[in-house]
Amino acid sequence: MADAFPQNFRQRLLSLLSQSSHVSAPFISTFLLIHLCAPVVANVGRSSLSSQVMLLGREYYQTNFGEQYLVLGPLAVHALSGIVRRALITYIKIKSPSVTVQADGSSPKPSTIFQRICSVLPFTTLSSSAYTALLILPIHFGIHRVLPTTPNPPVLSLGPSELDYSFVQYGLQRWPARTWAMYLVLVVAVITHAIEGSRVLMGSLYQGPSVALSETQAIKKTLNNFVVSNNSKIYRRLLAVALTLPILSGLYVLYKEPLYLFSDMGRRLEGAYQLSWIYSSQ
Repeated sequence: MADAFPQNFRQRLLSLLSQSSHVSAPFISTFLLIHLCAPVVANVGRSSLSSQVMLLGREYYQTNFGEQYLVLGPLAVHALSGIVRRALITYIKIKSPSVTVQADGSSPKPSTIFQRICSVLPFTTLSSSAYTALLILPIHFGIHRVLPTTPNPPVLSLGPSELDYSFVQYGLQRWPARTWAMYLVLVVAVITHAIEGSRVLMGSLYQGPSVALSETQAIKKTLNNFVVSNNSKIYRRLLAVALTLPILSGLYVLYKEPLYLFSDMGRRLEGAYQLSWIYSSQ
């Protein structure tokens, strides 16, 4: 069963999936840069400037071509490539015979299927942030893009000019706990995955050729890599905090800013939110 897929075919498929994930990443990064500028500028211009920046950004990512081929297409390719690649690696490791080294020095025993599954679970920061974002992103897209276009009352198809940052403000102020939790988890997961993924992408692009090393050189290189890895991890965490705080502080400005709406518009916004199971209960 371990040879259900020839080894050469598996290697080519894994390489193709990695390349697909890497090629789609710049499109997603461009979208995120444009999309997240809107909450950031709320720190200086409040909801008025955020809405203007968002409307400008929609010229890139919410046209018929841009939404399909510059946002949703790359997102689908990136997600499916990662999922299929992880599934293929998991299948290979589960089916491949492996042994468990005994602590008492006795002869090794074959690993159980449970042990093999645990060995391939996504415990890395990159994988954990990816699956977290993958769970929240469809909910976010449905609430902010799909549900407001519902033609039935009370929503009555909110138009682009009506669906500005007052919609975000309404959710933050009407259901603060749920909305803040969703934004916080999504922003942290996306920023973390972008930073960790960029490290992997740059490493795959600029990885030099392997050179045979002596034992002393290998030990020295291992120690150097350990120091660089620890320093790099600290820098990545600081960068994640530096990128996340302006977004969350902008959302806080929107949360505290008084929201003035006609009662009819308030009912339409509330109706759009309540179409989602997240906000269906009071």
